[in-house]
Amino acid sequence: MTGPARRQLRFFSRLLRFNVAVTFVYRGDFMIMQLGNLIIPITSLLVWQAVLASGAPLPVSGRYLTTYFVLVAVVEMLASTWTAFFLAESIRNGELNQWLVRPTSTLVNAIANNIGEKLVKIIFLVPFVAAAVLILQLTGIGGGLGYPHQAVRWLAFAIAVVLAAAIRFTLDVLIGSLAFWFEDVQGFLRVSAVIVPVLSGAVVPLALMPAGWQLITQLQPFRFMLSFPMEVLLSDQQWTSGAPRTGFALQLLWLLIFVGGAALLWRRGLRSYSAVGA
Repeated sequence: MTGPARRQLRFFSRLLRFNVAVTFVYRGDFMIMQLGNLIIPITSLLVWQAVLASGAPLPVSGRYLTTYFVLVAVVEMLASTWTAFFLAESIRNGELNQWLVRPTSTLVNAIANNIGEKLVKIIFLVPFVAAAVLILQLTGIGGGLGYPHQAVRWLAFAIAVVLAAAIRFTLDVLIGSLAFWFEDVQGFLRVSAVIVPVLSGAVVPLALMPAGWQLITQLQPFRFMLSFPMEVLLSDQQWTSGAPRTGFALQLLWLLIFVGGAALLWRRGLRSYSAVGA
């Protein structure tokens, strides 16, 4: 590892410890937030189980839906990010100035912040998920949960989640960078808050989308921000058809596209950036 790389790694380590400490100060808020994040998919699960109970012919089983919606809360937390809002604010109010004269980038701090807040969130989310799993097992809703036992599927799932988080982060950098040209990016954030949950599979599993939309839903980038990791873990069809290879190739392609777009906007934005002291 080169000297500059070692120095950036040292800065990242310090920023990560700092962000974990700062995030833990708001542990009460984070605990309530994680409870809310679990209530939404559990509500969706109950709705879809009611649809199954009414006799509707769905392409997935009740056990698949139960496992899917329990895991959605965890994967969504691991992949989600709030970088766009804070990045746009720092550009708009000039706080970006302080990072321009520091030996590391605000984007390094954003990555450390993302990882730090997830370390705190997982502490509160896991007990809630465990309680939900226990209740679902005791009540037998949807026939219980079913997880694969192959280690390779869990490893592929972990890799897909990391790539999903990277895509979401670069999308947020891309949106936040628009603040170099727009006074307010809240409109972009609201549009993203509507589109991403629907097209990523957080609200409705993409397997339940109309058959005529399947080609579009399989290729569009938001699938790889949540649905694809779930498919890699839970869908037997993915493994029997060899589809994970194609899926990972598409996920990497979308990641490269988002990284390229975010890097282009960030560099051009810095050239046009002006603020007091900048």
